[in-house]
Amino acid sequence: ERGFNFRPIERMRRATSFRQQVEYGWDTTIESLTMVYRFLQKLGTQIPLTALGGPVTIAQAAGYSAYEGPGKLLIFLTMLSANLAVINFLPIPLLDGGHMVFLAYEGLRGRPANERFVVALHTIGFAFIVSLMLFVLALDFGLIPRNL
Repeated sequence: ERGFNFRPIERMRRATSFRQQVEYGWDTTIESLTMVYRFLQKLGTQIPLTALGGPVTIAQAAGYSAYEGPGKLLIFLTMLSANLAVINFLPIPLLDGGHMVFLAYEGLRGRPANERFVVALHTIGFAFIVSLMLFVLALDFGLIPRNL
């Protein structure tokens, strides 16, 4: 309204070799993965739980990325895949990270954990994942106000 034009600063890095392209991709991926861990550490304290998004939010973000061009969409999909890999390796029973914890326990002890204990933890992990999905779907559909 007053003649100010605020736009985000965009920096474009151009690689001059295939090796440099791989390095840039690696650096960006590592930065994004550590950002996921930092986000998870702050979730519930500095970042409200209502900042989460489900499939609808992801589809909207993919749409915005696609609107900006196929390159942005591919970067978005790559980062989404990397983020899901990080979430999958969290030590939550039923996910791969939980299985890794059970395998480490078995390796240290020399025998598998009690089957009833494993089933109980898998049930708790399943309930957590289903609850999380219902929560983010409720956020997506506006059943829970975001108040961001």
